[in-house]
Amino acid sequence: MDEVKEKPRLLFREELELKENDIIPQLGMQEQALVQDADILIVGGSRGGGKSWILLLDPLYDIYNPHFTAIFFRKETGELTKGGGLYDKASKIYQYLGSKATALKHTFPSGAILTFDHIQNEQEREVEKRFKGLEVPAIYIDEIDQFSIGTFMKLMQSNRNSVGIRNRIIGTCNPNPKSWLRIFLDWYINEDGYIDPEKDRKTRYFYIYGTNVTDIIWGSSREEVYDKAHHYIDKSWNERFSESGLTKLDSIKSFCFIKGDLSENKILLRSQPTYYANVSQGGVEAIARNLEGNWNVTNEGDEMITREQMEYLFNEERASCRTGIKYASIDVALLGVDNFVIIIWDGLHIEDVIVKQQITSGEAYSITADILAENGVREDRLAYDYTGNGQALNDFKRAYPVKPQSPAVGAENNYDSIKSQILYNFGRMMQEGKLSCSSNVAKKLFEYGKGTKKERMSFKDIMHNERRALTIAESTGRTKMSSKKDMKKVLGGQSPDFLEAVAYRVVFELDKKKRSGFVGLQYL
Repeated sequence: MDEVKEKPRLLFREELELKENDIIPQLGMQEQALVQDADILIVGGSRGGGKSWILLLDPLYDIYNPHFTAIFFRKETGELTKGGGLYDKASKIYQYLGSKATALKHTFPSGAILTFDHIQNEQEREVEKRFKGLEVPAIYIDEIDQFSIGTFMKLMQSNRNSVGIRNRIIGTCNPNPKSWLRIFLDWYINEDGYIDPEKDRKTRYFYIYGTNVTDIIWGSSREEVYDKAHHYIDKSWNERFSESGLTKLDSIKSFCFIKGDLSENKILLRSQPTYYANVSQGGVEAIARNLEGNWNVTNEGDEMITREQMEYLFNEERASCRTGIKYASIDVALLGVDNFVIIIWDGLHIEDVIVKQQITSGEAYSITADILAENGVREDRLAYDYTGNGQALNDFKRAYPVKPQSPAVGAENNYDSIKSQILYNFGRMMQEGKLSCSSNVAKKLFEYGKGTKKERMSFKDIMHNERRALTIAESTGRTKMSSKKDMKKVLGGQSPDFLEAVAYRVVFELDKKKRSGFVGLQYL
């Protein structure tokens, strides 16, 4: 590479003297984002708006500082390195700045280092282990909506330095109505799902007092947030902090959201004129989401339960959904590799999870009968999957055998089968926080995985893993959920035994004739 004779600069159009190597953001969202000084900045909007280039341009403010470090994150490594990915795009800029590229890293002549990494495993203990003690002044997250709020909060804790560099986190996103971001950005979004143009690019302030996206206090100034959150902030304040020049207002973060638009990305539209055609296909909903940036539109194939919604199932501080009426739901497996999973319920609250492996059909009946008796569950409040191995429980004459391909139950028969009806309504109930789980059960460990990949995992972590497989399949007319075969593909061959065992409980909320007098929620 030829030696760079003069340092390229990140310039804006009000600077008149431009040189050959100067790097100039495009008009609109890119320029607006790169002059923002909010602690947290998220840029979103339509696909193709030029969002990821902001992540790559922002470090140019500091790459001549030998103490500068930054990390770019994407969900998976493959997404970083593929053609058009962040690392691929980075080479198109940083090669002119004298950087030395090694595996997923750019080192500049000053000693500044930019690293590209993934966070594929978002289990709480794994994220804690990876980022404990980390100090990074600039963190860039591509498609931040693909990460959990817990991971985002952990990265916020790592966004610090002791050498005077401005700390910041910048994330990009596409509209994702199931992500925690939909709630986080709610102030910016109108009821119709579109960004309010009067609020776009406005700076707001926030304080997080808990672990959920709903545990955030917002305001138009730091003073307003402090007035609302002072009882939380005062508890963490130590007067010795003032010796370093800090005030209580320094515990409050600034935030800005900037919407981008494909029409502003002149470079893309000129170099790839077919791109507009690609994102303007697929009907009204696809256009609303991909081209117009609508946050209320859900695409088929999306995960139906977000990480935050699953996390709420295990929130120890919430009121449980107990009613005093006991139920049991089972995903049946016998001598194969899958798990025989029994869920014990008090109303819509999970009281226990029991797993058996490698049992015979005769053992299946006797084990189930003993567990029902021990937990005070009447036979007519047992639901199980009937297909195949499930026939081992045929002698429970008053139980509810779910035959997956049978017609849906209830007056509103708009599902392709009862299995789709159960899974879809289970997803809805999870979205609305209608189920709860004992904290002791959440921590309970089970052998989980296939073959040599088996490990001890908590029920909570297993459910977080299996929720990824609950998706709406392509269908014409009636709602159809992904088949068990497709769900296993998402889980790398692992059967979603735990999730399905939990979901079968919902059948009693759908079939009035089988509800044994229990007055509960109706999702028909």
